Amino acid sequence: MKALFSSTLLLLAAAALPVFAEDLPQTIRFGEMAIPFVKEPEGKLSGTSLVALAGQLGYWDEEFGPQGPKIVQTFYAGTGIAENEALAQGDLDFANCGGIPIVIGLTGKVPAKIVLVKRSVGAGNVTDIAVRPDSPIKTVDDLRGKRIAIHKGTNYYQILILVLKRHGIEEKDVTIANLSTPEALAAFNAGAVDAVFGGVNILALEAQGKARLLESPDDHKQEASTWGTLVTDRFEKAHPETTGRVIKVLVKTAAWASREENRAPLLAFLQARSAGAAFVPREFEGPLKERFNPLLDDLSLQTFRDGIAFAAEHKLVKAKVDEAVLRTWFIKPDYQRQAIKDLGLDGYWTLVGEGQSASLGKN
Repeated sequence: MKALFSSTLLLLAAAALPVFAEDLPQTIRFGEMAIPFVKEPEGKLSGTSLVALAGQLGYWDEEFGPQGPKIVQTFYAGTGIAENEALAQGDLDFANCGGIPIVIGLTGKVPAKIVLVKRSVGAGNVTDIAVRPDSPIKTVDDLRGKRIAIHKGTNYYQILILVLKRHGIEEKDVTIANLSTPEALAAFNAGAVDAVFGGVNILALEAQGKARLLESPDDHKQEASTWGTLVTDRFEKAHPETTGRVIKVLVKTAAWASREENRAPLLAFLQARSAGAAFVPREFEGPLKERFNPLLDDLSLQTFRDGIAFAAEHKLVKAKVDEAVLRTWFIKPDYQRQAIKDLGLDGYWTLVGEGQSASLGKN
């Protein structure tokens, strides 16, 4: 009788689970940008992306069960070149990276598509230009003819150039020292460059008395800056249901992170993983709902149009990308729409237009 009762419970539990037609992969492999200020607890990077946050919240287990696919994160240093190569070689299933690295990769025919974005409209994403405390440079206008350290091919590079343009300064009017973040900080501290541009790492320099910021960080924010999540064509073709479920988990996590009542636990999660924990609240000032807006809409399209134009103008890519090609960079919106519907999030985020984005994912 006991065995029969146990069997009945197992059958009832199984019946309560959704039925899926395809076999689950053993692992789901995510590529992540290795951000310099992320801690390495126990010598292993855990990251601060939605992937890591979903794990912290238990959302992967909720969706796939404790015996579901193992979520594996691999971290890549640099501008996204290594991450794009890993996608092209089949070493990853998904990847999170900045808009400009995505433009470079997809222009270079990396076989992947954008499944969602993390868009920040006029909020968060602290960026600063720093000079040494005793520098005669007082404003951005004084940077003309100076050497500025920045890593080309990154979102920060695009923001810097836009900041300079707002002050009437073209890239040819300054000397760009193309250096990785650690190299840029070393060059700045050694006096080899006049200024350095970056994020939380620049705030840390200021706190140590080693740098002075030019103007307010609010002056350096893009109208809409975008990070995106890519899925490889191979994975999406082999596992369309799993692709949809991954998107659902990430949208669910974005919704949790976007709620103001979750600001304190969100900041605690980020600070526990940040060597610049003191600066996390400043970096996440502003409305969380816009910071974690994942929608594939007309604003997302326009942001990537701007990224394509920027990459071409600054010779980061060679191939031209027209409107028809741009639309093929995005996965069909059906996945995201279904996730939003299943999660009861219809109308939660503001959709910017629908006419253009309705044809995403079409050749």
